[in-house]
Amino acid sequence: MIRTVAAVVLAAVTLTASPALAVGDPNDPNWPCVQRKVPELTLGALWTGPQFEPGKVDWADDPEVAQMVTTLQQRRVPVPDAVKMIDEYAAGLGEAKSEKLTMLFAGLFERMNLERRDVMNGIVRFAKKQREFATSVRASTAELDKLRNDTSADPMTVQARTDEILTKTRVFEERQKALTFVCEVPVNIEQRLFALGKAITERLN
Repeated sequence: MIRTVAAVVLAAVTLTASPALAVGDPNDPNWPCVQRKVPELTLGALWTGPQFEPGKVDWADDPEVAQMVTTLQQRRVPVPDAVKMIDEYAAGLGEAKSEKLTMLFAGLFERMNLERRDVMNGIVRFAKKQREFATSVRASTAELDKLRNDTSADPMTVQARTDEILTKTRVFEERQKALTFVCEVPVNIEQRLFALGKAITERLN
């Protein structure tokens, strides 16, 4: 029974931690997501309004624009609600509409690109810890196998080690499930920014 448990634990950790099975970008072996890693979003893929240089627009100097950026960036605000806010904001801009809406998207692009980059860096750090954890569990499993083969080993000690490894494996698998969810966050940010950019350009016309 103990041999079977150890074998299952080792197989589970080896499979779920294997970079070859998880990496979505062959150019970055540390990237664990199925989605290909795109470190930075490009303006042209998200915006068809008046051109601007990212990072060079003083959108934060306008309190109303800055507040809109802060609100619209938040993923807890549903996109339909965010679009309504954009609609209401654009309706009161008059001749300043083009300038203000461009500033609004410039702020969203800057802030959400940064947010996305931070999330991706966090994913890489998390995946690194998972690989280190998997290495630790594999080492513990190898020690358990040696202990099991020791005829003088205390059965209670063997069982305790087995329970410990099983607990670690469950923790590892739960974290791996969380990683699968977190890998969707950069995609969600990109999709949200695209939707907001589309809404803003529609109000520009």
